[in-house]
Amino acid sequence: MRSIINVWRKSLPVVAGLAAAGLALAAPAQAASAAPALPIPAGPHVAGKVDLGRLGSSFSYVLTEAPDGDVYYSRGSVVYVVKGLHAPAAALRASGPVLAVAASTSDLFVVVGNKVSAYALSNGRWLRTWTLPGVARVTSAGLFVVGATVWAFTDWATDESGFEYANVDRFSLSSATVHRVSANNVYPADMAAGPAGLYYQGIAGAGGYVFQASPSGSVRRHADVNIDAPLALAGGNVYLLAIHENQGDNYLDAFGGSTLGALFSERVSDNDTDIAGTGIGLLVLGHQAVRLLNTGTGHSTATISVPGAVTLVPGPSAAVVTVSHGITYLLRLAK
Repeated sequence: MRSIINVWRKSLPVVAGLAAAGLALAAPAQAASAAPALPIPAGPHVAGKVDLGRLGSSFSYVLTEAPDGDVYYSRGSVVYVVKGLHAPAAALRASGPVLAVAASTSDLFVVVGNKVSAYALSNGRWLRTWTLPGVARVTSAGLFVVGATVWAFTDWATDESGFEYANVDRFSLSSATVHRVSANNVYPADMAAGPAGLYYQGIAGAGGYVFQASPSGSVRRHADVNIDAPLALAGGNVYLLAIHENQGDNYLDAFGGSTLGALFSERVSDNDTDIAGTGIGLLVLGHQAVRLLNTGTGHSTATISVPGAVTLVPGPSAAVVTVSHGITYLLRLAK
């Protein structure tokens, strides 16, 4: 049975898409009063905690990190940013529900309907809008920004239509042209991007594959029957937290980032539900805990107790989202 976090990832709210409107960059919230200095724990640990409030059962629990470690997420038409351990602040107010958000060092990108708009982080100035081609109303989406390249997936699954394969597109801030990477054959949500391109999972003919799409447009693939799994990039490699259908067990499957050649397959706990490449290393989310993994072997090297953990936030920092008594928290991790 697929883990509950994967079910949530594939069950984003069904919302109508409207064009994005004005950007309002908020000033950072006031820092909490200084607390007495405490000894710094040895090894990976929780370095701070931010109260995100009561986000509700409809919240997608999809958060993204900018290169500077700021964390972004959306609720309805509002995008929020968490800077360090400050309280969330409104960063963008759009005229319609925001389906995805991502940030570069200088720009903020949002998906509303089938349109992606970019705004300057420095002053909120609108820069450009791209229209993503599709055959139906977009109900979920994702964005990945690496350097000058932006990757987007869009999907149109509903309660009536059930699961639908997604599209993947690529574009750059300097051009209005949208390049179609893959059409209606990609598993939505479980993707990651780095300098070598976007890594995703999909089908070709009757087979399943792990794909790498480069910024130049070339596509490489590796056959894999154990796909539709949480995916992460770390240490130059690609990792899948996959259920092996012939055994029914969870495995960490590793592939070379440049060749997609198989590196190893390590049995992990069936309680593991999420994986992420972060600034402190490759993390896996298990039952009430986050483990740091050796990227060469998949073995655990350290464990952090995290009660109520829901999902990891990939990126240059390290963070995990928890829920306790209906309140959602962002926990910053450090090594």
